[in-house]
Amino acid sequence: LFPHNIGMGCTGNPELVKKAAEITAIEVAATGIRWTFAPCIAVPRDERWGRTYEGFAETPELTSQMADAAVRGYQGNVLSSNTSVAACAKHFIGDGGTSLNSSVKFNLDQGDTRISEDELRQIHLPGYISAIRADVATVMASYSSFNGTKMHYHKYLLTDVLKKELGFRGFIVSDYDGIDTTETMTYDEAIKLGINAGIDMVMVPNKYRTFISTLTKLVNSNDVPLSRIDDAVRRILRVKYHLGIFEKPFADRSLIPFVGQASHRAVAKECVSQSMVVLKNDNAVLPLKKQGQSIVVSGTHANDIGLQCGGWSMDWQGRNGAITSGTTILQGIQSLSTQVTSSPSSAVTSGKNVAI
Repeated sequence: LFPHNIGMGCTGNPELVKKAAEITAIEVAATGIRWTFAPCIAVPRDERWGRTYEGFAETPELTSQMADAAVRGYQGNVLSSNTSVAACAKHFIGDGGTSLNSSVKFNLDQGDTRISEDELRQIHLPGYISAIRADVATVMASYSSFNGTKMHYHKYLLTDVLKKELGFRGFIVSDYDGIDTTETMTYDEAIKLGINAGIDMVMVPNKYRTFISTLTKLVNSNDVPLSRIDDAVRRILRVKYHLGIFEKPFADRSLIPFVGQASHRAVAKECVSQSMVVLKNDNAVLPLKKQGQSIVVSGTHANDIGLQCGGWSMDWQGRNGAITSGTTILQGIQSLSTQVTSSPSSAVTSGKNVAI
């Protein structure tokens, strides 16, 4: 398990991010899946946003560097390589800049980014420019809105800016059920708006039969022009062609022995090491001493590897408990010192105690 993007951003090391993406591509390709919904290149502007950890940084400069590195790592030099997967830059655009209390469903997630277009371009667009220059194969539309218009229905940003102005030649995929996230219009209207806005592939988890029949009806009535369908199909087939899926449609089982191999785990460990950020080191308290230093480790996450791994680890919001083999923070410190006291709640320390 590699660190989340917020940790990878803390490394400040694009080459390491690229290496992690290369390893991820190999292990994903071994499953027979040739597509990953990554990298997330949101630029979080408010730490209260519940998905802040999915972004590399709060600055467009670092986000752009990491976006380029991740895409090149996933897709390799040749997309048809058996160790390459199609990357997906997400969530286009402005998901990290939503305003507090702008969403009725979640506090900041799926909310409204209420800023000028200039600010949107300065802060939230550079990562996508980098990803497109790295030839990213796909882009995912955001659940969020831009000044009141949901991104899944925003033709100007999806088609005029992303496809035409930036020259994106891959395809746009909706987010999970993203084309049907409004209560102010019918399903027919939502599909019409989304497809005409530029969505090329729609992620429909449940009512896919209804979606197919509805879109067919809309095409037959010319509410969705056939030219829009032709464009979407052309984009999807182009990506599949470059992936080599038509020639080699099945999983390459020769990659299975590489999954979780020691060299991959070593890179993950290096990512963790470089992601560590020391905010203060008063009185040379670090590095911790094996002798003569009483250490208090507190907090509910200290001895729970599932909580330490966080969201998207096994489940989309994460899971507590022993989700995988590994060492918790408390176990790691206990292995180095016998003078360790632990408490699941906050601890008050004094004297020679060191609180973690």
